[in-house]
Amino acid sequence: MKSKIQIFVENSVLSFLTIIKIVLLSRFFLKKHKNIIANKDCLILGNSPSLEETIKNNPKFIENKDLFAVNFFWKSELFPQLKPLHFVILSSTYWAKNRTDNNEASRKATFDEIAKIVTWKMFLYVPALAKKHKTWKIQLEKNSNVTIVYFNPTPIEGFECLNNFFFRTGLGMPRPHNVIIPSLIFAINSKYSNIYLIGAEHSWLKDIWVADDNEVLLTLKHFYDINSPKPEAMLRGTTSEKRTLGEVLTKFVHTFNSYFVIKYYAKSRNVKIFNATKNSYIDAFERVKI
Repeated sequence: MKSKIQIFVENSVLSFLTIIKIVLLSRFFLKKHKNIIANKDCLILGNSPSLEETIKNNPKFIENKDLFAVNFFWKSELFPQLKPLHFVILSSTYWAKNRTDNNEASRKATFDEIAKIVTWKMFLYVPALAKKHKTWKIQLEKNSNVTIVYFNPTPIEGFECLNNFFFRTGLGMPRPHNVIIPSLIFAINSKYSNIYLIGAEHSWLKDIWVADDNEVLLTLKHFYDINSPKPEAMLRGTTSEKRTLGEVLTKFVHTFNSYFVIKYYAKSRNVKIFNATKNSYIDAFERVKI
């Protein structure tokens, strides 16, 4: 067990580094959007394999909750049916200087389709890095139903009170290694009373292995491509370099630790988070059965 002095020194160093990251990476004058919530509760829809079945088997659970959708949810027929009020996209590779042709094509397909499909009021959250790029939002700006909201994905660590201030002011968030993390922060800052998670198994450990040539492979499964998942190597950012097993597991560690940081932040804002995902590996939030 760490001593109080050790914890204080570690947090001091982390907070100092966090301030440097904020100065270098965060945008200080992002336009604040007016929080418009239709219900006191919200539901975050993760894209894991159980999502579609959960929704179909429990239609009343969706009622009277504002919805957060993420990443490639637009590929599903559920998107225009459920009409989420919030849509969160985390991928910084869409706007990186050395983005690949695949990144470019995926970005264009994502935002063009969202612009085409959305006929209801929706807030679209994208990293602040996207603000200086123009072409990705040409079609979106023609759709008056979509409001673009920029956010700082700067990773925040250190003293809890200081972290909470940065979360509240939008200067950063817990290490955002998964799109559920910023979604939770936005939901808390929007002042929902109760936040529910479904489609968030996070059971990647069952789907990872090391091939005979030491290549680390992971089969990412989503509800919209459940019949055609392919094992792939995880890459380091926008490079073609493949992550080692240690790097992959470290990424998972940061993800699960971030949920505990969010748990305590939510408590400080009098917000409750419930995980309603069956067989979920997330151990930070209170479980509820639908």
